[in-house]
Amino acid sequence: METSKKLILGVYDNPDKTYDVTKKLISSGYSVYDVYSPFAIHGLDRVMGIKRSNLTVAAFLFAMTGLSLAVIFQVYVSYFDWQVNVGGKPSLHIPTYIPITFELSILFTAFGMVTCFFIANRMFWGKNADIMDIRVTDDLFVIAVDVKKSKADMGSLNQLLIDGGAIEVREREKQL
Repeated sequence: METSKKLILGVYDNPDKTYDVTKKLISSGYSVYDVYSPFAIHGLDRVMGIKRSNLTVAAFLFAMTGLSLAVIFQVYVSYFDWQVNVGGKPSLHIPTYIPITFELSILFTAFGMVTCFFIANRMFWGKNADIMDIRVTDDLFVIAVDVKKSKADMGSLNQLLIDGGAIEVREREKQL
């Protein structure tokens, strides 16, 4: 099993250049491992072929879980466990359940999505961050090209990165 990847990194200072070079690399047959940026670049996910996330489905399921548990708990408490006659109002009066149901739906969605985020991004306790270039957290953009999966030679790859406006091109081993 492969334990590391050899990557060529192209460092850019402009999101438009990063987008354009990524598009050129993919159309030229290079395997772009990932693009690192301090903020999202509109349309880059489509260019890289990244599918739409299923996190919206997960959020809906977490919200429905919170809603169901809130309603079940409130009906159980007010009708079976601790029935109290308050001013002649009925025990199963649905509008009284709305605030707590809404809050628990939001709470379950928030905690569920945070958990999904950490699992999807493999951010577990004790794992060290593997940052391609520390400057990417501030103002630079990095395109990482997988050398093994790319079919063309490295000279043309380096030239393509430099012609696209790279301020730096270098090699890096990424531990898997």
